[in-house]
Amino acid sequence: MSVLAVVAGLAVGTPARAADEFGTITREGIVLQYQRVAKAVTPVKGTGPTRSDFDGDGVDDLAASGDPFEPDLPHYPTGVVVVRYSSAPQVDYFMGVLSTDGGCGCFGTALVAGDFNGDGYDDLAIGDSDEVDPRNKAHAGGVWVIPGSATGLVVGAASHFNQSSPNVQGEPESYDWFGAALATGDVNGDGRDDLAIGAYGEAIGSIDQAGSVTVLFGGSGGLTATGSQFFQQDQSAVPGAAERNDHFGFTLAIGKVDNNRYADLVIGAPHENDGTSWNGSGMVTLMWGSASGVSTTGATSVTGGAVYPATGNPDVVAWYLGETLAIGDVNGDGLGEVIAGAPSAQTPHITGGLIAAFTGRSGGLSSSAVRIITQSTTGVPGDPEGEDRFGGSLAVGDVTGDGKADVLVGVPGEDIGSTDSAGMITLLKGSSSGLTGSGAQGFDQNHSVVPGSAERGDLFGASVALLNLDGTGGLDAVVASTGEEVAGDTPGYASGSIAAFHGSSGGLVPQANSWSGASLRTDRVWPERYGMRIAGQQSGGSLY
Repeated sequence: MSVLAVVAGLAVGTPARAADEFGTITREGIVLQYQRVAKAVTPVKGTGPTRSDFDGDGVDDLAASGDPFEPDLPHYPTGVVVVRYSSAPQVDYFMGVLSTDGGCGCFGTALVAGDFNGDGYDDLAIGDSDEVDPRNKAHAGGVWVIPGSATGLVVGAASHFNQSSPNVQGEPESYDWFGAALATGDVNGDGRDDLAIGAYGEAIGSIDQAGSVTVLFGGSGGLTATGSQFFQQDQSAVPGAAERNDHFGFTLAIGKVDNNRYADLVIGAPHENDGTSWNGSGMVTLMWGSASGVSTTGATSVTGGAVYPATGNPDVVAWYLGETLAIGDVNGDGLGEVIAGAPSAQTPHITGGLIAAFTGRSGGLSSSAVRIITQSTTGVPGDPEGEDRFGGSLAVGDVTGDGKADVLVGVPGEDIGSTDSAGMITLLKGSSSGLTGSGAQGFDQNHSVVPGSAERGDLFGASVALLNLDGTGGLDAVVASTGEEVAGDTPGYASGSIAAFHGSSGGLVPQANSWSGASLRTDRVWPERYGMRIAGQQSGGSLY
């Protein structure tokens, strides 16, 4: 069992209940629980791009989810999201409510940040894909949106959306999983972020688990369902056809693929063609942004089978392409690459994992403009083995500060020596020639600086994000080990931890700092498997 280093100024002890601010709010018949714990801070001021800056100081704040352990709350929680600020003098905890008829702990299994009202403060969107609809009692799912401010997130101004909300399309049904995937970006170019919501279990007519995507648009008052858009594969604008278990909307990403002012929407359907083809499965769809929202013309798609020739090896097969997604300009030409992960791919090891980097093109996605990278690619660290799940998590952004996006790849199942599923991360660097293994970096918990040590089931790299942690230079990395047990944990009930890496011209520089679920324990809740999701630009896909 590792004892992880915790930054003293960010650690949270167990405060007296009288010092807490605790309460509940209700929107559309749904209850959100919250706790605010005061914390001494020294305000900071940063420069450069940010991705989850809720208090507007130029340095990103860290929002991450976990399972609630030993809760002492009015309602049994279905998940806990913890927000640690760089300047606001508190730590915030948000928790869902378990239905009286049970359900999954799905609150926070999708988590993204975006400035929906254009006020300069990022807002937090939290998916709860098993949330019960009060109208018909279906476990259909919902999304909470909490706006940012100079004093942090404003829970009293939170809003809520589900498929019974006015102007949201689709009928709430159990196992729609509305809110299981989220992505943010400015699709219509109005200077405010929009929110895409996946409901990968949505039935289309009588076709179960076909999947759908809803897009809500930002406005001066925040997100609104007025004018929302709804997409599924039986629409003429969307490639493919609605089929049982396609899971269209399982993953989402928003970013600029072409070079106009509008961000574009990418949708993963990783179970497309499952069981019907020997050379791959899964599908990634690109839909263009426009002044009126997501365009209903010009969509393109690529399947796992279509990229089979690009693997260069008859034994490498892209099963379930699109289990993870991200977008970034890795070659610096002004066009964004679509990075699609297939952690279940055969490489030739079962679930060895691969990523497919689709070249940014004004014509959209093409199987002839793709580069496949596995752990067998020259320069990529790690030993390719079964169950490694290379690509199990993804984040894209400029770490080195050279104007080209880099790709952070989680490999949560990687064996370190004889230690099963200890996990590792790989940074693939952008270059003018695109994404390659040249100069790639790899880190695991046996590195001399990275906190902890590589242990069985740590799952280092289970989730990752690229954020601005130090207020300067290239983006920095945060990496979760959801299976990490720390001092004081009940065996088998891992608190989980998050480690930090700073960006530099040479790549990632590991820091000796980490934060565990145990360090964020209050008198009301103990976050377990802390870091299941880390708020960034997109969230969805596999959980470890």
